[in-house]
Amino acid sequence: MQGFINMLTAGGLVLLTGPLCLMSAQAQDYVDLEAERAARANVAPADPYGVKPAQTYPATSYGVGNAPAGAATTLPPPASTSSYRSDQEQNLSNLLYQVQQLQQEVRILNGKVEEQGFELRKLKEQSLERYLDLDKRVGGQTGSMVDTTAIPNSGEVGTSVVASTTIGSSGNAVPEQVGEGDAYRAAYALVRGQEFEAAVGAFKQFLGSYPAGKYAPNAHYWLGELYLVSQPADIEAARQSFMLLLSQYPNNNKIPDALYKLGKVHFMKGNREKSREYLDRVVREYGASNSSAVKLAQDFIDENF
Repeated sequence: MQGFINMLTAGGLVLLTGPLCLMSAQAQDYVDLEAERAARANVAPADPYGVKPAQTYPATSYGVGNAPAGAATTLPPPASTSSYRSDQEQNLSNLLYQVQQLQQEVRILNGKVEEQGFELRKLKEQSLERYLDLDKRVGGQTGSMVDTTAIPNSGEVGTSVVASTTIGSSGNAVPEQVGEGDAYRAAYALVRGQEFEAAVGAFKQFLGSYPAGKYAPNAHYWLGELYLVSQPADIEAARQSFMLLLSQYPNNNKIPDALYKLGKVHFMKGNREKSREYLDRVVREYGASNSSAVKLAQDFIDENF
């Protein structure tokens, strides 16, 4: 019995060692094959326990960057592109606003040009009206009253549409000075010749030489008329000339004319209240006279007030 057991034990060892011997032989064969392959490739055999190279794995559906080749994906625009587009839209909006502003400014300027054109036409009409008024006074196109004071001691006779009576003197009791009549005639001749700028200089020179002369009131009056028809009109200088006539020669025959002209001057200056005051004064103080200045003042009131 004991001998049989020993036999089995010995057989088991043989059976156990048999597979081990076989595995050892196979492992040796595997090592030899790897050595031969490495020798043929002229490289060292790979260490099964060393660091392995990175492996490339197939693309998966986890994330946009790992999408398989050929798969259709919709990518959002980069942040820089969106910002650029926003800047472009802002620039276009600013440009449109600037264009609209320029159009508005052009409309405003066009309106101002039209207003200035209207004012210019109005000034031309007023200038023409003043010129015609002066021309009537000098040329005698209307009226029949003789104004011999305009040409003292001369054979030339002019007419004045505002003269209320036949005037034989300037209304100034001062005697005529030597050379005064000639100087006045020369200045008045320039008025009749419609040389208005030269006439202004001549009358100013006359008043400088004969400030208290017999024909000084007439010179002040004609200076006021001439300032109104000058180009451009000097309204303030005209006002001062008529006021000098009123203040220094209150009883002169040309006072009604000067009052009427002062009414028109203040109307031109935009002072309607003062204008009406002078015009009413003409009608009130000289309404009973034959002065045509009364009718002119009343007509102006009816047309403008």
